Amino acid sequence: MTETRPCPCNPNRALHDCCGRYHLGALASSAQALMRARYSAYATQHIEFIKSTSLPAQQAHLDMAAIAQWSQNSQWLGLEVIAETLAQDQRHATVEFIAHWQDEHGRQQHQETSLFIKPAERWFFYDPTAPLRAERNAPCPCASGLKFKKCCAPYF
Repeated sequence: MTETRPCPCNPNRALHDCCGRYHLGALASSAQALMRARYSAYATQHIEFIKSTSLPAQQAHLDMAAIAQWSQNSQWLGLEVIAETLAQDQRHATVEFIAHWQDEHGRQQHQETSLFIKPAERWFFYDPTAPLRAERNAPCPCASGLKFKKCCAPYF
C-alpha cells in the first residue's frame, strides 16, 4: 500500500511522491531537494537519513542522540524556502529557508542559509556545528579528489 500522508516539506504533495523517495535511497536532484528531504526526515524521525546526507567527513561528529530527541520532541509545522543559489562549479549550493516547529517552549522558527556540497553524484549537507578539519593544501574533506583550496575553501 502506498503511503498518502502529506509531505512535511509541502503539504500539497504526498510524502511518497516528494521526500519519501529520497528517504528510501533516491538521490536528490538539487541542494533544495536534499534540504527539503532533510526537513521531512526530522519531521518523520528518519534520523539515519540526517546522518547519511551530512558531509561524510562530519558524520562521526554529529550528536545523533540530540538530533533524535529534537526530532521526536517537536511538532514540525512547515518549511519555507526563500532562495537557492547554485555556484558556477555546479558542486556547491546554498539554500536559505525558514523551518517552523513547536516544542515544549512553544512555536519556534529558525532561518538559515545552508551550504550543500556535491563532490560526485550526490549532494551532502555541510553542518556548521560539526568539526571539519580542512587545510589549504590538503585533500578536500568533501572527498572530491581536489585540494581544499581549489574546492570547498572559498565557500567556508
